[in-house]
Amino acid sequence: MKAHHIVAIIAISFIAGMFGGTFSERVFANPKAEAKIQEQVIARGFFLVDENDRPRAGMSFDPAGQPVIYVKDNVGKVRGYLGCEQRGPMLALNDENEKKSVLLSALNGGKSMIGLMGKEEQARITMTYDPEQSTALILSDDENIAKALVSVTNGKPSVFLTQGDKKPAVAMLWGSNRGALLGFWNSHNEGKVALGLKDDKPILFAYRPDDTGLLFNIQRDGRPALGLLTEGRPEWSATGTVPQMPTLDGILDQVLR
Repeated sequence: MKAHHIVAIIAISFIAGMFGGTFSERVFANPKAEAKIQEQVIARGFFLVDENDRPRAGMSFDPAGQPVIYVKDNVGKVRGYLGCEQRGPMLALNDENEKKSVLLSALNGGKSMIGLMGKEEQARITMTYDPEQSTALILSDDENIAKALVSVTNGKPSVFLTQGDKKPAVAMLWGSNRGALLGFWNSHNEGKVALGLKDDKPILFAYRPDDTGLLFNIQRDGRPALGLLTEGRPEWSATGTVPQMPTLDGILDQVLR
């Protein structure tokens, strides 16, 4: 190796070690062994300023009298804070306009929530936990309307896709000892297509709003039933009879019961 290469390596190593040590001493400095450590510090606020005497971090109280720890960027915008409200502690991470981008809350009663926020600080992705009810993942649009929901409620999982008016569009459900169902709703909030298992027996129906369509299920005696209906009346049946079927909403109630 040439002599000037060796000199360059030595110089780089020396500079890296010098700056690394300086950074470590400033950021992760330990108190000197001989320094007297106070047992208590009592104050109403602590504030950290940079080399230009600009506040960059602090620990004090918010206008509601709740304690808060915050950090600011180099232009004075609050980019994150940890506070304690009456309903529980909250951690917020903000964008460059001081609008919440990430929100983490631990609420009273064991409830918790994580939110990824969109414009106007509206939640776009929300994860919630309620020990007395359910665990849920909610996906919302720009208008803060939930469009997709995955949840486990009282041990029963479900997946919902919703229409613009918060009404169901597609749902996958399961209920213990009842069965599983894939259902579809029309624009009038009417469930008209379903495929699933009810009491371990397959069902399939596809109706128009006037209950005209296809129906298949297993009858009580174990025989399959397949028929075509017109306005709810049998038009044709492979077995000669068409059993009466509940509406999709009725099946949902039975699956989720």
